[in-house]
Amino acid sequence: MNSKRRETDGRTGETNDGRGVSRRRLLQTSSVLGASALAGCAESEILGGALAGFDDQSFIVGYQPFYTESWSALVIRHADLAEKHLPEEYSVASWEVALQGAVIGNKMISEQNDIGYTGDMPTITAIANEETPIDMVGIAGFSEGQQCNLGFVAKDSGIEDAQDLDGREVGVTTGTCTHRFLLEAVQEEGIDIEISDMGMETIATNIREGNLDAGAGFEPTVSRSVVQADAAEFLFSGADYGMHDAAGILMLDSLVAEHPEAAVGWMKAELEAKHIMANDPERTLDLVQEEGQLRDYERETLRATLYETPDASPDVERMLFYTDFEAVDEAEELMKREAPEFLYEDQEVISHVPPEERYRTDPLRTAVDELEDDADWDPLRGAER
Repeated sequence: MNSKRRETDGRTGETNDGRGVSRRRLLQTSSVLGASALAGCAESEILGGALAGFDDQSFIVGYQPFYTESWSALVIRHADLAEKHLPEEYSVASWEVALQGAVIGNKMISEQNDIGYTGDMPTITAIANEETPIDMVGIAGFSEGQQCNLGFVAKDSGIEDAQDLDGREVGVTTGTCTHRFLLEAVQEEGIDIEISDMGMETIATNIREGNLDAGAGFEPTVSRSVVQADAAEFLFSGADYGMHDAAGILMLDSLVAEHPEAAVGWMKAELEAKHIMANDPERTLDLVQEEGQLRDYERETLRATLYETPDASPDVERMLFYTDFEAVDEAEELMKREAPEFLYEDQEVISHVPPEERYRTDPLRTAVDELEDDADWDPLRGAER
């Protein structure tokens, strides 16, 4: 990397010059943020008897209401699509909220979650672990850098483009897809910035209060500052650098291997959720608004994060409702090469890139085949381009 950056941990004040935070620091950051997320305002909403891991016919789903790209989980939950598509002997024991994908990944490794919705970085970290076999079975969402790769500044800050960030402090949550995006953008721009590691809500608050020059973040928190609070504006996005972002759908390999009918049923629910999101925005917003975690978000803010492209990137779509990452060249490149190489070679967070067997699309392909015979809508619309 051409530029030298002084990366400051938002909690300890420690700095690290060079190609990003060290493996130890990045892992520690993810762990600390995960713990605070659970201790703070994350909650587990029990629908039945909560079980620690998959137990024959009921399982636990970890999901992120505060990451728009994983909102197909909200549609599945509030439209009762799991109940519709799972074989009748299977059920969801509980839906567990996490503020960061790293929390879900860690819970899957310890077999406390059976299905998980996480951003692209924690997805790769989870499937690369050597303790518990975890599979990526699809993508919950995909975009041309419009969900996790967003730069924003306070309204009327005088900062007009990325070059104006040279020498300034930028907040980002390290270990996320946003962190990877920011490092790449800084390298391409050839500028020096001071990176402060902090949670997404803290970044947004500091920008609104004038305590931070700029932030790199993910939705829906960024749009809450831009659209709802009218206190910030988009500066640039991944589209400016040809960088995509995504959310992964994780399953314990034991679920996929030993209960394939349940895995297929879940992917049917995922495909119907994508059908609803792509074709019925108003129903989608109704379902998203049923999520108690998002009670402070106005409907127009939620609409903006899903369907309205920021002014900074007017020529790209906000969200692409794909599920089969192997059917979309850019998604396959991101999930199988770009993200793994960043975590392995640049950040040294994972000891190896995930093996090919951790990418399993057979439940999705079976779901498509079966839905083509039964559904009155096209399941391929939610599977590929």
